[in-house]
Parts: sequence; structure tokens; C-alpha cells
Amino acid sequence: MMLADVLAVDACTYEFEPRPMIYPTEAAPVIVSENGRTEIRPMRWGLIPHWAKDESLGKKLFNARVETAAQKPAFRDAWEKRRCLIPATGFYEWNHNADTGRKQPYHFHLPDNRLFCFAGLWETWETRPTEQPDLFGGHTAHTGSNIETFTILTTKPNELVSKFHDRMPVIHGVVLEDWVHGFPNQNNLPKTSCLKATLVE
Repeated sequence: MMLADVLAVDACTYEFEPRPMIYPTEAAPVIVSENGRTEIRPMRWGLIPHWAKDESLGKKLFNARVETAAQKPAFRDAWEKRRCLIPATGFYEWNHNADTGRKQPYHFHLPDNRLFCFAGLWETWETRPTEQPDLFGGHTAHTGSNIETFTILTTKPNELVSKFHDRMPVIHGVVLEDWVHGFPNQNNLPKTSCLKATLVE
């Protein structure tokens, strides 16, 4: 089933195949509202601010604290103009296993494994124009290309997640609510309290 069949969107430009885990710098489906249309697009996980000199900064910005994102230079513009939702059925945290001495992944999900969305921010970053030699000894200019990236907002953990980590994603229900359309105060963002944790063997 396509994500567009589940979510109330106008268009889906990304035929996404579900994966058990998505890592930073990989592409993921992202819900955005732009020019009066709500769309699902593929975006790279790890926000690159539009003013960044190169894309390496995105490797450090895969999460943003919801308490401070509106004031941080890397996220300020996106907080005001480019909010998004990232559909998911769960997320992972790692915890030390006393028996094996190694870190063990735990999968957090809703009791019925239904779809929900992380709250996030997105940006468009343009690569620098380049010049390449042509057949006649001159140079041909190539315009830069656009890369769309996103970050996931995090907040203080609920009781369950706090046993494993000091942060958790900000979670919305499947409905778009006002996040991608409006400008609610960050202190009013919901977080899910009915998650379950499953040990991943």
C-alpha cells in the first residue's frame, strides 16, 4: 500500500518500500506542505542549512531539540517556514545488555503497530556550480543541483523511553494537524505516551 493511500496528501512523488531501519544520510519519505499542496517526497535524513558551504554539516544535524530549534541558526528558518512529518511505525534505541556486555537495540512502537509521524524540519540546499572542460578547450558551467534534507525533532522522553535514553522523537498521529500548516508553540507539541518496547534479538 502506498503511503498516499493512508495519509491525506495531494501528491506522492516517492514510491517508498518499507525498510526495517533507516539510517542518517539515507532517503526517507517526508510529508511537506508547499504552495498550497501537501506532498510526500524523498529526502535525505540530516538537515543541510541553506547557507552551508558544503553538505558535510548534514551528518551532524539528523536531530534537533524542540526546546531550542526555533533559536538555533541551523534550524531557525526551517522552524518558521519548512515544517514536515516523517511517517514511521517505530524507532530504535540502544541499551547496555548486562549479560552479553554489548549494546542491544530496542524497538519502540504503538501497541497495534499503526502508522504515526515524527515531527521534523526540512531544507533545500543547492550544490555549488561547477565548471568542466569542453571538447574545444574551454569550460562549460554546470548549475548546482538541489538536495532536500530533513531533521527529526526530539523532546524529553516519556516514562518508558527514559529507561533507555534521555531524548525521544516528537510524535504526531497520522493526521496532519497544524504542524505543517500552522505555527503552534513548541511547548504544545504532543508526544506519545502509549509506546511499547520490543527487544530486538
